This record gives sequence, structure tokens and C-alpha cells, in this order.
Amino acid sequence: MTTTRALAALDRRIRGLDAARGLALVGMLYAHAIPDGRTETVFDGRSSILFATIAGVSLGLMSGGEHRLPPGRRGRVAVSITIRALLLIALGVGLALLDTPLAIILDTYGFLFLVMLPLLFLPWSVAALVGVLAVILGPLAVDALMRLHDDPSSTFGAATRDWAYFPYEWLAGHYPALVWIAYLAIGLLIARAGMRRTRTQIVLVAVGGATAILVYAGAAVLGDPVREHTNTTAEALAGGALAAAVIGLLVWLLDSAPAGMRTVLGRVTYPLRAAGSMPVTLYTAQVVAIALVIASGIAPAGFLAWQSVPLFVTLLLASLAFASLWHILFEQGPLEWIIARLSRQRPWRRERPTPTPAEPE
Repeated sequence: MTTTRALAALDRRIRGLDAARGLALVGMLYAHAIPDGRTETVFDGRSSILFATIAGVSLGLMSGGEHRLPPGRRGRVAVSITIRALLLIALGVGLALLDTPLAIILDTYGFLFLVMLPLLFLPWSVAALVGVLAVILGPLAVDALMRLHDDPSSTFGAATRDWAYFPYEWLAGHYPALVWIAYLAIGLLIARAGMRRTRTQIVLVAVGGATAILVYAGAAVLGDPVREHTNTTAEALAGGALAAAVIGLLVWLLDSAPAGMRTVLGRVTYPLRAAGSMPVTLYTAQVVAIALVIASGIAPAGFLAWQSVPLFVTLLLASLAFASLWHILFEQGPLEWIIARLSRQRPWRRERPTPTPAEPE
């Protein structure tokens, strides 16, 4: 592929969505590599929520965008998403087996793809209902499962500490699907609302921003501030609203703002957009790099003693540089190309279906 075609392919994507995904990657790297401080930063917890919300948007775009796909085209898309989900689960489990202190998100990400699959072909109101139930009842269900898991006399607890470890982690672990499906539902609704429309972007910024401010401020006034990764109703509501606002703002700035502004911002955000177009590749590379740092003994021994600002800066610059240079020649990141080829083209088949139009990951 020529350089011109590769760069044009990046520009054909929804620029603001790639920038938002790149921002989420930077935030998760920050949470992984920067030593824990006494207070939360804006990246803690919220970056992974943004990442999950964008996953819902991607699923919505893959399944028709503003309009649900007709029945005749749904089977092909369902198979493609299922294969993609299984590949993400396998990759996530593989990264988890590196035994780093990091909470790997990719396997839960893939599991959530499978859970979301029926919602992609149902009316948007069903996705909205699932999202509301996850925000309200999800935290209660997670608490109940955690109590059973911690009960030494419980058969369920014994199973989830042994052969059912990963299913339990997907349902009630660091990124519990019982709550996190709300973020993907929000993303799906954003795609169904037509995220390229200026009106949709303005509503996302206004309603999402106002909701996030009210919930964060209200919780603080009541003496129970929203904490990251607590998976409470307040965190789900505030985090999901903030993610929607960030997506709306970046899509407006990079895709709908006046042409001059879009041109300048497009150039400035090119490294971030390039990174956001290959999230699986960069996330995997960052986890492997951290595992190598820990195993090498270069960093001080200890549970999180390897974390440092130099490590964050090194991995950040390496990620942005690699993504920027790679996209001069290729449309997709290495792992994204493999996943797309296996899930859309399915090379083991004799007749290859035409790839479905989608926002690539």
C-alpha cells in the first residue's frame, strides 16, 4: 500500500473517535506505569471506561451505524464479531498468563462483545434498558458474587478460585461485565444516534458533561466521592457520561468543526489518532514491555516498584512514534490486520464475503 493510500485511510475514519481511543490508551498506560499517588488523577478508572464506551460505538458502527442491519446481513456480522471476541479473549488470557500486576482488559472486552451481540440487532430502547439496569442493579449483583467468591464454605467460591476463575473475573472482577455492559450500551446508543451529526455531538457534550459534573459534585457534597474502579452506580453514571462527553467533543473538533480548525487539529492529533487506530497492538505491546521490565530485574524489586515516570514517558513516546510511522505505510496495526483478516475475510473459506463496512479497531 502506498503512503498516500495509508494516510488517506486514516483520514477516512472518524477522526475524533480514533483520538478518543488514543487518549484512552494513553490514560491506561499512565495508570499502569506511573507510581500510585495519594490522590486520584483524571486518568484513573476513567480511561478504561472511555475505552469500553468506544468499544460499544465500534460495535454499533459494525452493525449498521444509525440503522440496524437488515436480517439478511446480520448473520455475517454476528459471525465476524464472534470471531473477533474469541480472539480478544484468547489474547487477553495470554497476557494475563504473563503474571504481571496489571488488570488486563482485553479478555473482558471480548466477553462483553459476546454479551452485547443480541443487542446489536434489537431496538435501541432494549440497549438503553440494559444500560439502565446495569447502572442500577449491576453493582448489587457484583457485590453478591464477590461475597460468594470470598466465602470459604461456598462451592461457588471454590469454583471461581479454580476452574471458573476467568468467567468470574469477567462477571465480577476488575472490569465486571454486570456493570461494564452499561458503557458498551452507551456507546451503541451513540452510534445509533448518528455520531457524525453535529447535533448528536453537541447533545453528548452538553448532557454528558452536565451529568458527569452533577454526579461527581453531588457525591462529593454528600461526603461519598466517586472512587475509581469501585463499580458503584455513581461511578457508572458519572464515568459513562464523561466518556460520552469526551467522545462528542473530540468528534466535533476533528470531524465537524470549521474546515480550518479541523485541518490544524488533524495534524496536531495525528500521532494520537494513529495510536487510537491500533489499540490492540499498542495495548499488547505495552503489557509485554512491562512484563519484560519486571522479569529483567532492571527495575527495583517489589509489587509495583517498577513503576516510574521514565517508564511511562518511554512507552508513550515509543507507542506514538511506532503508530505514526506504521500508518505512513499501512492502514491497520499488525494485530488489527490479523484480527480483521480472521474475523471478516476468514481466509480458510473458499468464498470470501465482501468485508462489512465498519469503523476498524
